[in-house]
Amino acid sequence: MTETATPVDLRPPDGRPSIARQALGMVGRIDIVALMPYLYLIAFTTALYAISPVLLTGTGSLDVRATAVLPLALVAFGQTLAIYTRGIDLSVGGILSTTTAIIATHSGASGFSLFVLLVGVVGLAAVGGLVNGLVLSFTRLQPFIVTLATWSIWGGIAFVILPVEGGSTPQPLVDALLGTVFGIPKSVIGVVVLFAIWFWVRDTRFVVDLKAIGSDESRARLIGVRLVRRKIQVYVLSAMLASLAGIWVSAQTASGSPTAGDQFILNSVAAVVIGGASIYGGTGSAASSIIGAIVLLMIPDLVFALNLTSFWSVFFQGFLLIVTVTISSLVITYRASRSG
Repeated sequence: MTETATPVDLRPPDGRPSIARQALGMVGRIDIVALMPYLYLIAFTTALYAISPVLLTGTGSLDVRATAVLPLALVAFGQTLAIYTRGIDLSVGGILSTTTAIIATHSGASGFSLFVLLVGVVGLAAVGGLVNGLVLSFTRLQPFIVTLATWSIWGGIAFVILPVEGGSTPQPLVDALLGTVFGIPKSVIGVVVLFAIWFWVRDTRFVVDLKAIGSDESRARLIGVRLVRRKIQVYVLSAMLASLAGIWVSAQTASGSPTAGDQFILNSVAAVVIGGASIYGGTGSAASSIIGAIVLLMIPDLVFALNLTSFWSVFFQGFLLIVTVTISSLVITYRASRSG
C-alpha cells in the first residue's frame, strides 16, 4: 500500500502569507525602475549637502546647476521619444555642434535678423530629423547605424562652418537667455517648462502610439498606429530639441564649437536609462529622464567635494549606469518569471 505524502502548508497558523511572500508581492506592485532616478536624486543631494553644503546652498548655485542641466535635459527629452520606439538618435550631437557653429559665425545678428537666424537653425535641424525618420521608416536599417551616419555628416558641416572653437554669440541672444525673471533664473524656468510640457503630453495619443511601437511594432500597425508618421515626428522633434540645446549652449559659452555636441550623445542616452527607460522601447518618462540628467551632472560635484580627480567622474557615471541597467534587467526578469 502506497502512502500519499501530505502537502506541507508553509503559511503561518493564521493563514496569512509569509512575510517573505508579502515582501515579494510588494516588490511586484512597486515600479522600482521608475523610482530609481528619484532615489538617486535624494541620495546624491543628501550626500552632497553632508559633504559640502555650499555647493547646494551657495549664491547662484541653483542657476549654475540648472544652466548645465537644461541643454542635456532638452536632448534627453528628445532621446526619450526615440528610445520609446526602440530607436536611438546619435545625430543630436552633430546637430547641436552645427547649431553652435552657425550662431557663433553670425555675431552681428540682432532683432529680426537674429530671430530669422534662430528659426533657420531649428528648421535646418528639423530637416535633418525628417531625413532620419524617412530613412528609418522605409528601410530595414538600424537607428544606430542611420543616426551614426547623419551624426558624422552634421559633424562635418560643423567643421566646415567653424573649423576651431571660437566665434562669438550675438549679445542679444546671451541677454535673452541668461539672467533672471523676477529673481528666478531663466535656466530654472526652462527646466520647469520642460517638466510641464511632459506632464501635458504624456497621456496624449502621440505618446501612447510611441509606447505601442516600442512594445510591439507589428501589433501597433494592426491597431492602426501610423508608424511612418510617428517615426518622422519623433526624429524631427528630437532634432529640434537638440538644436534648441545648441542655442542654449551658444548663449552659455558665448562661442561655438564643432565638437560641442559630442558629449551630449552618450550623456543623453545615459540620462534616459538612469531615468528608468528601457532600451528595448515602450517604457520611460521624459520627466524621469530630466531627473536622470540632473543626477548624472551631480556626480562631478560629488567628486569635486570629495577632492578626487576628474577621472572619477567618468568612472562613477559609468558605474551608476551599469548598476541601473543591472537592476532594471533583474526586475524585468523577475516580472517575466511571475507572469510566466
